[in-house]
Amino acid sequence: MPSSGKSTIGKLLSGFLGLQFVDLDDVIEEKEGMDITTIFSEKGEPYFREVEHESLLIQTEQLDGFVMATGGGTPCHYNGIDYMNQNGVTVFLKVNIEDLYTKLSKKGSTKRPLLKDKTLEELYLELKTRYDSRISHYSKAQIIIDQSFKDIAERTNEVLFAIKTLEKNPQ
Repeated sequence: MPSSGKSTIGKLLSGFLGLQFVDLDDVIEEKEGMDITTIFSEKGEPYFREVEHESLLIQTEQLDGFVMATGGGTPCHYNGIDYMNQNGVTVFLKVNIEDLYTKLSKKGSTKRPLLKDKTLEELYLELKTRYDSRISHYSKAQIIIDQSFKDIAERTNEVLFAIKTLEKNPQ
């Protein structure tokens, strides 16, 4: 979900694991020569989702050993979660809607294209609707970590421990 800590925790994990960090949104912005918000407004979400999926495939095929922060919609389109599960270890950072809402509403207006220019009530409803529509995809992740009410170090350590445990006990 937006603002769940994917990029922050991803960067920390990559350091602990000694792997390259890739932010899929950054890859897309560089490829397209414009920010995500502009891509959405000028070319639309369907175009963005195609570029997102293509970028996921290219990065996965070209890199060997990395930590990637995807956009919140990546697992939900073009069988993204299934592809990611087949090609790596997936982690769902589960944060409750109230925590996400609190975090995003403190920031004021968000740059995130699907949340941009929403009133606080609309923001909450959008987060809830998005979560409800995505949870079936997110629940397919190999690791699910409840991240609510924890600081970033504690959250990162939980993910690191879960990855190490999964490596020792593959399913």
